[in-house]
Amino acid sequence: MYERPVQGGEQGGHSAFAKASADRPVCEAFDELFDAYEQRIFNLVYRLVGDYEDAADLTSETFVRALRGYDRFRGEAQLYTWLYRIAVNLCKNYFRQQQHRSRLHSYSLDAPLEGEEGPGEREIEDVGQEPQRMVEARELEAQVQQCLLQLRSDFRALIVMRDIQGLSYREIAEVLQCPEKAVKSRLFRARGKLRELLEPYLRG
Repeated sequence: MYERPVQGGEQGGHSAFAKASADRPVCEAFDELFDAYEQRIFNLVYRLVGDYEDAADLTSETFVRALRGYDRFRGEAQLYTWLYRIAVNLCKNYFRQQQHRSRLHSYSLDAPLEGEEGPGEREIEDVGQEPQRMVEARELEAQVQQCLLQLRSDFRALIVMRDIQGLSYREIAEVLQCPEKAVKSRLFRARGKLRELLEPYLRG
């Protein structure tokens, strides 16, 4: 369930894209950007909104806005935290639009994740566990996602970025444009709420 964020300087890192206008067409560099980050942004958004089609649309919109806003990107933050910021802000707008419906989307482990070569795999690590433990891991994964969707959206984003995708406190602070201290405080409360929601399942 844990993902390591791509760091600046790795394949598709912000240094390659930032030089696009000098070295090659923006569209060429943007293709590299999309290949490097599309799956991670989709996983983030899908965790937040809980709906496959909406997540796919929001992911596409994230990259459309990134391309449109390229000339305003000055490199003060890592490229992937800039992309995360766009995605999280789009999700905030999505939640505002959905508030009047007040519904929770169901989560299916059988639903495919969108990838560049067709459906991808869920973030459950296959370590050669016996079937019973694999079933239990999948059940826990589904339960965690259901409980995530019951958290308020800002708590949900913190849990996904820190505990599922492995961003540092500094990176999350860049995404949310707030102090690291605030990130730690809010994350502590978010984890407490998630534990409360998971407690009946873990007890039983």
